[in-house]
Amino acid sequence: MNIFAQAARLEEQNRPFALAQIVDSRGSTPRHSARMLIRDDGSIVGTIGGGMVERKVIAEALAALQEKASRIFHGRMARSGSDAVGSDCGGAMSVYISVHGLRPRLVLIGAGHVNRSIAHGASLLEFDICVGDIYPESLNPEFFPTSARLLHAPSFSAVIDAMAIRPEDFVLIATNNQDREALDRLIIRPVAWLGLLASRRKVQAFLRQMRENGVPEPDINRLRAPIGYDIGAETPNEIAISVLAEILQVKNGAPGGLMTQIKSAAPQTCGAKEVGA
Repeated sequence: MNIFAQAARLEEQNRPFALAQIVDSRGSTPRHSARMLIRDDGSIVGTIGGGMVERKVIAEALAALQEKASRIFHGRMARSGSDAVGSDCGGAMSVYISVHGLRPRLVLIGAGHVNRSIAHGASLLEFDICVGDIYPESLNPEFFPTSARLLHAPSFSAVIDAMAIRPEDFVLIATNNQDREALDRLIIRPVAWLGLLASRRKVQAFLRQMRENGVPEPDINRLRAPIGYDIGAETPNEIAISVLAEILQVKNGAPGGLMTQIKSAAPQTCGAKEVGA
């Protein structure tokens, strides 16, 4: 399998990988024009020439994947000095390392009307979408974007276990009547965002019950409920916009609020007052 076919497969699986491409080469180097794919386990497809420089690039690629940021590697085929890679060829090369397959994952517990709308909206925002439910008919692929992964299990506890939820995931609970079962399985798990689609009355009841059952307060405080921005949303599509706005705010580390309410710094003046002041 060539590099681009492997990259396409990993991208579809949302599995992290890096592409390393020689962008500059001078003097005696193993290769002058080549590219290599590095998976998150350190295995590779292709080569940029082997030897010490390739080992260095693989290490740099794994570091770039850990930091989720692309970088440029500079290497000199020498045993000492700046950027030395430990070889005697005498040349130098620069390699651009780009990271891919890092789409944030949105886990939707429940496949009802609201989560279907959220899935379609999230697909436009480049989320990796996973939807789980206990009702097979709710998981009809026609209801969801083609990129969404659909999972059926006999209980929501089994759905959640099968999803292998990770700390960087965004998780939304919106079931017909098993919200509490799902919440009990998720409330103590560290995730990037945990939301519950429910009325204020139901939320207050759940919070009271969790405190009575000894759930630690820091875990309870991580729950976002009721979720979304107050935009008067009523339809599934309107609710989806409201919820996705909150998810994006958390994902992007933004303060939120209306743009018109963001106050710019007052202009600085010096010297005499303006005429008429």
